[in-house]
Amino acid sequence: MAQPTTNSPPAPLPSSPSTHQHQNLTSILSHTTSLSRNRSTRQSHARSASSISEDPELPRPPRPRSPPAPEDNAPPPKEEVTTLRLTAHYAGLVLASILGCLIRLGLNGLGTYDGAIIYPLIWSQAVGSGIMGLSLARKNEIISIYPPVYTFLTTGIAGSVTTFSSWMLEGYLAFSNFDKYDRKGLHDTVDGVVYSLSTFAIAIAFLRFGEHFSGILPSLSLLRRPSKAPLPDRLPAQTQSQARSSNLDSNEEDSSSPSPSSGSNADPEKTSSPSSSPLKPLSQTPFLDILWISTAFFSYLIILLLYFLAKPSWRHNVTFPLLLSPPGTIIRFYFSRFNTRPKFIDRFPLGTFIVNISASIIISICFALQRLPLSQTQGVKCNALNSIQQGFCGCLSTVSTFVVEARTIKSPIHKWVYIGGSVILGHLMVLAIVGGIGWDYGYVDVCKG
Repeated sequence: MAQPTTNSPPAPLPSSPSTHQHQNLTSILSHTTSLSRNRSTRQSHARSASSISEDPELPRPPRPRSPPAPEDNAPPPKEEVTTLRLTAHYAGLVLASILGCLIRLGLNGLGTYDGAIIYPLIWSQAVGSGIMGLSLARKNEIISIYPPVYTFLTTGIAGSVTTFSSWMLEGYLAFSNFDKYDRKGLHDTVDGVVYSLSTFAIAIAFLRFGEHFSGILPSLSLLRRPSKAPLPDRLPAQTQSQARSSNLDSNEEDSSSPSPSSGSNADPEKTSSPSSSPLKPLSQTPFLDILWISTAFFSYLIILLLYFLAKPSWRHNVTFPLLLSPPGTIIRFYFSRFNTRPKFIDRFPLGTFIVNISASIIISICFALQRLPLSQTQGVKCNALNSIQQGFCGCLSTVSTFVVEARTIKSPIHKWVYIGGSVILGHLMVLAIVGGIGWDYGYVDVCKG
């Protein structure tokens, strides 16, 4: 009887040493190839992200998020600081605006000469933006020393050295060929566009330069008090909303549980949580506040004495503009509180927009009055018109804060609405006032006090 046939698997062949060596070599080669492929992929990603010649088949990594909303130049809310500290913030702007206006006048005089390759005002816009970038990069160290110093440097010095109103005025003068150069209309347009674009580009560039330059400067930690450094005079963002939610949760928790940072030598201002005292004033340094306020008072008194006691020729170009600088800076600092309102924050800095456009209107009126045939009088009137332009309008408007806000607005639509709206409306205001008055009455040489 025949046995049924079954399909049994073939018996494995006896392995030889050469077969084992071949398999090991194959696995090693495949593993090495996989590692080199992964390494080349990582290198290609690094090259595409850092080199100019990017791989067109590989997507670029996502861009980093925009910086926080521009709250740095706004005055602290009244409920978060003492009245003396808030006064110190405003008082520091008196000396800062005087120094900022003096720096701008000095840079304009330094950059005014025959055959200058670039317009004089660009030096002020560049230096002020650089100071702003340097201060922003060192904010934590500055406020750990004394918070009003940060307001002094950013809103005071940087904001007063740069000026938005003069940018708009000189931009119109370039577009309109106000000085009657021998050129055609197309060249007027080119000159005006180049003036506007170069001012904005240089301000942005020096803002970044100031931030990078701060990296090579020594630390400011030596200036801090080692025992008890002043705390920031502003509560962190969203403190009040977090405090409300934490107060609701604290009723369900054991209030007797000690804090991890509590101790006999702990600073109550440092260790107190927002839930326990969300609106408690911070940075109680009355001696420094009084000293800061006194410095502002005496600095303005010195300028006032110089106006009456110094040479009369200084009044037109120096002392009178310095007297009108503090009101412009203080008003700008006050209006910056509108930038932090929920409807405008990170969308449209309304406070800066208002002061920049207002200063452009005022400087246009003064510029026209200085050149009308009926206004050719000497003395206080002519000095006042020049001082309002250089001192009040120069410090009321700012380019350094404008470029910071333009950079920090996240939405591209909101960004260009703010930039375009400010620049276009500023030029239109100057065109309507300077151009309209000039077409009706005509201009003569500027008066001099």
